[in-house]
Amino acid sequence: MEHLPAVTHRVAHGLCIVNGIRDLIHWRTGRDWSNEFVYGLGQGSGFAYIRSRAANPPRQVYWGVATPRQHEYLAQLLGAVYTVVENRTFKFTWKKAQEAMQAGTPPILGPLDMYHLPYFEHIYHKWHIPIHYVLLVGGGDRDARVYDTDMETVQTVPLDELEQAWNVNIPAMGRKNRLTIIDIPAKPVPGEALVHRSIEDKCRTMLHPPVNMLGIPGMKKLAREITHWPQELGNETTAACLRQAREYLNTPPDIRGGHLTATRDLYITFLEEAAPLLGLDFTKPVALLQESMRIIPQISHAFQCDNLEEAAKYLDQIAGIETRAYADLSEMVT
Repeated sequence: MEHLPAVTHRVAHGLCIVNGIRDLIHWRTGRDWSNEFVYGLGQGSGFAYIRSRAANPPRQVYWGVATPRQHEYLAQLLGAVYTVVENRTFKFTWKKAQEAMQAGTPPILGPLDMYHLPYFEHIYHKWHIPIHYVLLVGGGDRDARVYDTDMETVQTVPLDELEQAWNVNIPAMGRKNRLTIIDIPAKPVPGEALVHRSIEDKCRTMLHPPVNMLGIPGMKKLAREITHWPQELGNETTAACLRQAREYLNTPPDIRGGHLTATRDLYITFLEEAAPLLGLDFTKPVALLQESMRIIPQISHAFQCDNLEEAAKYLDQIAGIETRAYADLSEMVT
């Protein structure tokens, strides 16, 4: 598998979730959208509160969107054929990846543990970060060649390192050796129609989700329950849950990070780029999302100080602000 498709790549730190899809869209359709635009188009910057005894930790909070759900949504929106292979052997999945390359449909690999990616010198064999995605654009019997959202040029990963990087199981993101193929048509639906439908769907998901663990109802539920975590779970498990919640307040998720925006900045950029495409003025909902985003560092501080009453108060504030933001957006696009 030595062929390297002429895929146009754009660097965007922290946006590995959609970077490969953005590059594929540009390559297949000529539409040079930003990574933030594709992230927003895929209903990014949502909210999910997960309660599961089987999960570790048993309470998890996500301010973005589960990657498989975002990939599948974008594929459906674009009218693309969507294929997933996961939880199979490395040998089997690597063969499928080679077949996809030969068919002219470069696949997305991930989640991967960045600990095993040699081109990240500051992470390689130092820290386990098993939430990364890359676009496969070449390779052979000894290595894989990939486009990574943080690197301008094609990067090489030895297959023995890829096998270890790919051997991860992350709740809501994917099981080991996950391979995603999105066969985008050369002439998908016009961009205006895609944006219009995406915003309608996003408003519906945030305001009236199918289950009360998502969107605004999920935020309110978390605000009601978080003060009871220590009694329900114990102090040690509560600390693990708060650590996960703090990690995902950063964009991209990083417990050591300082970019406390909960991905709201990405959806704001999407709305700013989408407004002229639709001929609409999104100034008011953008201002509301900016107001919401300014509360995120206060939530992080409350989590870090184990001040769960304060955290609950801030969560209720964000729920109220974002209810107004998405109600305004819904009125504009319907």
